[in-house]
Amino acid sequence: MSIKIAKLITGEEIIGDFDQSADTYTIKKPCALQLVPSRSNPEQPMMALIPFAPYVEDHIIEVGEKNIIWIGKPVKELYNQYNNIFGSGIQLAI
Repeated sequence: MSIKIAKLITGEEIIGDFDQSADTYTIKKPCALQLVPSRSNPEQPMMALIPFAPYVEDHIIEVGEKNIIWIGKPVKELYNQYNNIFGSGIQLAI
């Protein structure tokens, strides 16, 4: 398993701990990525992590690979932010 970002066919971008089996991705602790205005610099929006499907038992979802447009590795800053809040807390050196 590894922390990745995926864009769904619905347009949402989610980050979580991904594991692939056959034609399905299992995602632990998924969060939607959302840009929010910055109070200090309105021209530089900030990234917010919003729990995705927080009402799902064990915070695990399964997504068919046909519902994913792309998958990528998050930049270190976003990885660290996600891992600090939802993961092990281990930080990557920037």
